[in-house]
Amino acid sequence: MLLRRKIFMCVGVTTLCLLTLLYLISERALLHNYERMELDSLRENMKQNLLSYFDEYTNLGAIAINYAGWDDTYNFINRSAIPADNDPYLTVNYTDSLFVSSRLNITLLLNSQKQIYFGKAYDYSNNRPLAYPSSMIEALMKAYASFFEQPNASLRKQGLLIVDNKPLIAASYPILTSNNEGPVHGTLVFARFLDANYIRYISAKTDIPLTISIVDPSYIPPEQATTITVPGSRTLPFWTESDKSEIKGFTLLSDVDNKPAILLQFIKPRELYKEAQKSIMFYLLYFGISGLVFFFIISYVLQRTIFTRLDNTISGMNLIKTKQDFSIRILESGNDEISQFEKSFNHMMISLEKSQNKIQFQANHDNLTGLANRKAFFEYLDKMIKQSRKRQSRFAVLFIDLDRFKLINDTMGHHMGDMLLMEVTNRLRLCMKYGEFLCRLGGDEFSIVVHDVFNSKQIEQLAKFIIEKINDPYELNGYHFTISASIGISLYPDHGADSESLLHHSDVAMLDVKETGKNNYRWFSESIEEIRTKRTLLEQFLKSAIDNKELTLVYQPKLDLVKNKIAGVEALLRWRNQKFGYVSPYEFIPIAESSGIINEIGEWIMRSACRQYVAWQDQMEDMSLIIAINISGVQLLQPNFVERIRGVFEEEKVEPCHFELEVTETFAIENFEEVINILVELRNFGFMISIDDFGAGYSSMKYVCQLPIQCMKLDKTLIDNLAENVRSQVVVSTLIEMAHRLQLTVVAEGVELPEQLQLLQTYQCDQIQGFLISKPVPANMIIELMDKKSGCGAKL
Repeated sequence: MLLRRKIFMCVGVTTLCLLTLLYLISERALLHNYERMELDSLRENMKQNLLSYFDEYTNLGAIAINYAGWDDTYNFINRSAIPADNDPYLTVNYTDSLFVSSRLNITLLLNSQKQIYFGKAYDYSNNRPLAYPSSMIEALMKAYASFFEQPNASLRKQGLLIVDNKPLIAASYPILTSNNEGPVHGTLVFARFLDANYIRYISAKTDIPLTISIVDPSYIPPEQATTITVPGSRTLPFWTESDKSEIKGFTLLSDVDNKPAILLQFIKPRELYKEAQKSIMFYLLYFGISGLVFFFIISYVLQRTIFTRLDNTISGMNLIKTKQDFSIRILESGNDEISQFEKSFNHMMISLEKSQNKIQFQANHDNLTGLANRKAFFEYLDKMIKQSRKRQSRFAVLFIDLDRFKLINDTMGHHMGDMLLMEVTNRLRLCMKYGEFLCRLGGDEFSIVVHDVFNSKQIEQLAKFIIEKINDPYELNGYHFTISASIGISLYPDHGADSESLLHHSDVAMLDVKETGKNNYRWFSESIEEIRTKRTLLEQFLKSAIDNKELTLVYQPKLDLVKNKIAGVEALLRWRNQKFGYVSPYEFIPIAESSGIINEIGEWIMRSACRQYVAWQDQMEDMSLIIAINISGVQLLQPNFVERIRGVFEEEKVEPCHFELEVTETFAIENFEEVINILVELRNFGFMISIDDFGAGYSSMKYVCQLPIQCMKLDKTLIDNLAENVRSQVVVSTLIEMAHRLQLTVVAEGVELPEQLQLLQTYQCDQIQGFLISKPVPANMIIELMDKKSGCGAKL
């Protein structure tokens, strides 16, 4: 979308949003205020109606008190018999004019026994007497009996009554003397009907039309109802209902028993609200027209000041793009932001060619060393393949990988690692002849392409020279250290006809050097590829060996030379694969360790050994065998190893004291700081700890003294020449004596000859293990071997 269209749309949408916002604010704020004003006015109108309504109570009470507190009334009601209707007190005081002037509908005089001494009903609106309201009086006295009870002279009652489904207001006063003294001889009741005439009268007083309706005593005001305060600090429910044309106000009045009785309602047209709506629409129309005018003005200004100049600038840019001529400049005009953009663009074009060259260099070179990178390496290799194919010549690819570079990088920091890579780069340049190609493939990997190769000796001399130069000591930032390199070599076209194959095969040869000692070089060969392919397949098959039930444990007995009986066995892992048959542990254990599968296999070995121990316990009453399990270094350093092995033995319900964990001497000493705490935890848990292959590695007495071991297993290489070599005899006898002084049990591995056994007995070796006793056998043969040993005496 063009910028012009975007800006116009933005201005238009902004104007529309502002108008919409104005309307919403007006509707929510202004109309809300008008609605609140209407509600406040309605509340005041209702309050006026209620004031007028409750004024009637005051008026009615004023009339009643004049008649109730009068000696004539007191004497009249004190008669023993009910007077006749033509009694002078009645004919003089209760004339029709009294009902008309006081707007009375009902008058009752009752003595203290609630006998009616006088009762009269009158329609003051039509100025005519009504029949004696016997049924109404009966209903009134039944529904509101307490209203007629006046137990003391100070009690006066006023309120709303519902009789025969007709509302009326009434005043009930005790009949006293003119001095308001008693005792009370009766009750005077004045009442007015709350009929249409009466409502019109109240409406006329407030100029607010009212309507009433009788409600059920169980009537409950709606939840939105508030309250309104009337004289005497009374609060009444008040609520409103409204639509677009009118608003209604409601108040609930209760009778003398405080039960809902009637609903006062009046309707008021929403004239103020309608006027507010008209005003809002007027202002909205006004602002709408103003916004439209504003939109056209802004559009015109933008077109003249910005878009025309931008069109010219874009035309100049398109011309540069079409002709690919960086010398073209766009026309600079004015002295504003657009002109600054034009100047900046022209300045950018001046340096673009230099920047482009720099970018191309960076795309094909390593930022740290300045050497060609992997991308440039493949381009060069493809070029060399084409040339060599035409000339029928040969060239070699040397894949160089630094040994232990990661260790230096991690321990001494990346800055030191970068300095080392720079120094290695300088040394590699010194090893090259003119025309040879050197690149950094990434990390600590380099490659050299040597063309016109006539014989392998030429390349081998170069490889040796590179190894020699890299092996020279380094001094960087005051640190002195050495590193080495592993080199793999592939030859075109013998080892590949494309760049990918040549690099891959040199990489394979280099990895083979890494795995067989490092600091050397090796030509690629098919045998290396086959070995690595087999290793890859073995790793894949090993992942499913447990599920396929291809793993088994065999057990090699250990003979106690003092007791002349089998004291324990060593659990050894065997693997029979469907494709390769029996695979040597020396072949698959390193694969398991490097791939991490050893953790799963190690747990399987522990569980299997635990279950076999339980099975032997069931077969032998006096089961005293100690099962030794080899622990891989990778497995031992696994996070939470101690917790996992503890979980295995708890699940299998076997005591750790019946098991011996063997850790090789080389691994234990190389990882001494990490291993010692783990071994202490395992020993505290109950395991016996043994150091395996002692004498094959460091044999450092310092570390042996600190390791929490209980057993020392002498390596087979110390036993092999024991019968013929005096020095071996001295070393072995010394090690056994030293171990005994350290209170360690000594086990000699690889005992195959009787002469070896006799010497070990002479040196007081504790236990032996080897083919002289037994080869590793399946679990079901261990019991048989123990029985044979117990019956053969001291033949061995």
